Amino acid sequence: MPGVLMTLLGRRLSGALGQLLGGWGKGRIPWVLGSVRRGTWSCREPSTSSLPCGTVQLVSRAFRSWAAASPLGMAAKVDLTTSTDWKEAKTYLKGLNQKQRREHYYTKDFVTLKDIDTWKKMAKSARLKQPEETKFPKDNHLNEKISLVRRDITKLEVDAIVNAANSSLLGGGGVDGCIHRAAGELLKEECRSLNGCETGKAKLSCGYRLPAKYVIHAVGPIAQGEPSAAQEKELENCYKNSLKLAVENKLRTVAFPCLSTGVFGYPSDAAAEVVLRTLREWLEVNKEKVDRLVICVFQEKDEEIYKEKLPFYFPIA
Repeated sequence: MPGVLMTLLGRRLSGALGQLLGGWGKGRIPWVLGSVRRGTWSCREPSTSSLPCGTVQLVSRAFRSWAAASPLGMAAKVDLTTSTDWKEAKTYLKGLNQKQRREHYYTKDFVTLKDIDTWKKMAKSARLKQPEETKFPKDNHLNEKISLVRRDITKLEVDAIVNAANSSLLGGGGVDGCIHRAAGELLKEECRSLNGCETGKAKLSCGYRLPAKYVIHAVGPIAQGEPSAAQEKELENCYKNSLKLAVENKLRTVAFPCLSTGVFGYPSDAAAEVVLRTLREWLEVNKEKVDRLVICVFQEKDEEIYKEKLPFYFPIA
């Protein structure tokens, strides 16, 4: 029986390749060529209705892998601009492995997770002073789940970066504008379909030309001056809802910017307290659901604030 299935599979694959090359000569281009496709050009995937169900799936996977990896498929990649539908681009990117995705990054100067020290390693190498009284007990395992880095968040190659978005989700100033510019116009196109977002909540989109696979858009509170209890709760919910989306979509590495600080007016010191408490409490319950949570700051003053406060929430063992 296995020999018969292999024979059938070989024949179907051979036929599929013939259809592909024949279609090319007649002006029809395979689906993987994305935005190059226009006019009346089209190409359906090969019919496999005559094969058993298991063989149908195997043929489909084999054909897609050949098309994506072949010189023909790789030479004509989807153009991640507005000439491509965002849904088509999103589907295309999901089918790529990491090496193939890197060809689409807006920058070659990306930062991998291996380039980012865990808090455990950072605290040890920096010889940071341990406070006598801490807010949580020592836990080496959790110290390996958290990182602090001062980098451009748009260059981090992680499963998802969190965007400090406004309620429209259509881009703005600060980190929001930087993420939209780096990801390209398709990000705005997808965000337009999300119909905005309420304060304290979060929504997910593809990362497009970013090294991050996904963007989690979180809308923080605007707090000019001393934040209220309600605003503190909204900031906490930004992080909780972002992490909820990460877990639901099996995203195991997530990087957060400083939400609600800067133009949103939330004091950096107060925000750091909320962030660290929220992340520590969440990790106490969900530590096996993620590999790394990265606090990514842009300004030196924010880096110093977190270096000072991290030992209270993630004591150095």
